[in-house]
Amino acid sequence: MQNGKGAGFRAFFFVLMTMHWQKYILFSGLSLLAGPLLAAAFVDPASKISFTLPAGWKVRSVVQEGVRVIKVVPPKADQRERAAIEVTLQERKAGKADAPERLQRRFRQAEADREAAVYTRLNPHSGRLVTEYREGSFVSGRLWIVRHNLQVFLPTPGKRLLVARCAANASEFKTYRRQLETICLSATFLHKP
Repeated sequence: MQNGKGAGFRAFFFVLMTMHWQKYILFSGLSLLAGPLLAAAFVDPASKISFTLPAGWKVRSVVQEGVRVIKVVPPKADQRERAAIEVTLQERKAGKADAPERLQRRFRQAEADREAAVYTRLNPHSGRLVTEYREGSFVSGRLWIVRHNLQVFLPTPGKRLLVARCAANASEFKTYRRQLETICLSATFLHKP
């Protein structure tokens, strides 16, 4: 008789735990979908660079070497420190070396501490080039760090070039890939009125 009660209790406990896991899986799935849904379109008023901003991320603009650069900063300190996430968008004058076909050829080859690109994708109609590559560098204490980069190049009117670069330490890039792609792959230029 006790075996029957024990088996019944185990069956009840199993059903209860299954329901708990179903709720957990449903909640997790909804959380993953909510991330992109909470993202918002952002347009920089000065440069007219537009991109999708993930929820909680902040935008700052700075001037580096005379060029206005938009920096997108993740919400958590560990994303900025351990993952060393760096997201920049800028529009600059395009030179001959910035022709989309030349850029694609350049990234397909290893150069100095940069590996050959994992992929390069060029849209021949818009000239938009998307490339993903890894590069290494020494940091303090002679520690070699490998960075994973997702970079987008888009020709804009007036022989100018929009460059969106999303980078993180290679060991952390996969964790933040979705947010980084949300920003860089949505980068575009709105024509000034």
